Amino acid sequence: MHTPLVSWIADYPEQLMIACVSAKNSPISLATAEQFGDVTVQPPRTRGHTLQKIREAVAACDPRNITSFHKVCLAKRLNGVVEPFWTEWGDACPSHFLTPDALHQWHKFFFDHCVRWVANIIGSEELDRRLAALQPRVGTRHWANGISTLKQCTGREHRDLEKLLPAVAAGALPDDVLCALRAITEFIFLAQALFHYDETIHSLNEALREFHHYKSSILRAGGRLGKNGPLNHFQIPKLELAQHVARSIRQMGAPYQWSSDITERCHITHVKMPYRLTNRRDYHVQCCRFLDRQEKRRFFCLFTSLKTSMSPLFFEMVNEARLMAIHFPEANWISGVSPTEHHVGSVRSQRSIFDNPRSRVSASNTTALLLTIRPHCPNLLLHDAAAYLHLDDLIPALGDFFSGRTYTTRNQEVGKAKFEDTDAD
Repeated sequence: MHTPLVSWIADYPEQLMIACVSAKNSPISLATAEQFGDVTVQPPRTRGHTLQKIREAVAACDPRNITSFHKVCLAKRLNGVVEPFWTEWGDACPSHFLTPDALHQWHKFFFDHCVRWVANIIGSEELDRRLAALQPRVGTRHWANGISTLKQCTGREHRDLEKLLPAVAAGALPDDVLCALRAITEFIFLAQALFHYDETIHSLNEALREFHHYKSSILRAGGRLGKNGPLNHFQIPKLELAQHVARSIRQMGAPYQWSSDITERCHITHVKMPYRLTNRRDYHVQCCRFLDRQEKRRFFCLFTSLKTSMSPLFFEMVNEARLMAIHFPEANWISGVSPTEHHVGSVRSQRSIFDNPRSRVSASNTTALLLTIRPHCPNLLLHDAAAYLHLDDLIPALGDFFSGRTYTTRNQEVGKAKFEDTDAD
């Protein structure tokens, strides 16, 4: 009896190492680098196929002759591992347990490639200007200085950028490129669903198919650039891995339960933050002491909350398990929090936009807008502002606003005037 190996969360280089596959190959299919951008789905790299190739390599060359054996393995697209750790692990197959990782395969892919395509086509300065011109929103990252100088982002910032980029790039990108960008964005958001049905899987496949249909327009527009100039291919490993998301969903369930967001976040909360609080000397002991004290503090807060609200521990355990399982824990907490609930040691609360005296609240008290007091360009003339913002009808629209006319009314008046001129002729 073996504990089944359901999922091994890893990024692309780690997946290659686990699957015993050499570089420029897919760890879960038989696709090579030349096939990474194809719309055709390649067969899965099964457990039996990999073990058979290893046996053939061992029979062809002695593994103790490392140089010769490595050449034989490369010819068979292997990395030289003779005894994979999953060989004796029941029926574990890398094509099954190497599940999609949302953080690396989707969010990092979008930031490293899709954002770069847009920047290459419309220019980094134009993209930064469009992002900076957006009105700040509560709960969404505002890119006041653009993104062209960023080296890395958090998972939440990746998702915020995915929400904004297709709309921000509209009007500057060619229509076919915008269709490709919208399709791959739709694929990413559909793949993150907590529940999948036949309809959602079909929509997911159609979104990916639509991207492959329009992707050639990205090459024609000059979106794919390398160190030595334009690229005429889509040899992107993460793009090939996207072809197998639907199969993984049917076999292993929703992919987002296998995301590495939590483990990557632990790098910050359990490594970086404790290290910054040390004196940089013998920091291992100091980090462990900090984590130990932090755990005791959490236990104290939990005990105090339970004693204050007279709640049994069992319900708190169920609640914590539910919070870990839900993709948006803060939304789940807000929906179930009690108005009389007490908290000890909570973080400083954020001021609501509804309580800001400068906010404009709707009559139904359901929407609040907070406008910028200081304009970005206070000394810009109207003609220059129209040219800078690419708004050809800015001055006529301002005239309509101050005269009390609407856009429809002005068009009707212009059309009526043209009609009268035609009758006069």
